[in-house]
Amino acid sequence: MQADTDARSLRLLVVEDEAIIAMLVEDALTMAGHVVVGVAESAGEALAIAARETIDLALCDVRLAENDSGITVARELSGRGVPCLYVSGNCPTAADHPLIIGCVGKPFATAALSRAVEAAHRLAAGERDVAVPKSMHVFARH
Repeated sequence: MQADTDARSLRLLVVEDEAIIAMLVEDALTMAGHVVVGVAESAGEALAIAARETIDLALCDVRLAENDSGITVARELSGRGVPCLYVSGNCPTAADHPLIIGCVGKPFATAALSRAVEAAHRLAAGERDVAVPKSMHVFARH
């Protein structure tokens, strides 16, 4: 499977504490032509990866192991200029930073996840007329 010729390869960070889900997400995004620069199980790991890698978009689960919060990770990353998309069974209804774009609920179809990643990246870049998959909730833009 190849990525659309119109879509550029994105550098992605996956913040997910469940190994099987992290592998599924990484495989789906890699098959769509993107580069997963790291998979983090905790806030500390995510921020360490972000300190050494260029990231176009981070995908964050809301609830992480060791009482870490994906919401806190997304706030910190977005404050550093990294757009974020939640991928969670506990999607928030809003976000407090304009670079936290939205949420894809679990369970998800891998093709829809790839489309959501591309839509989130385009929205973060300021595009307005972006096709958003039905599985993705976009937060109000500030």
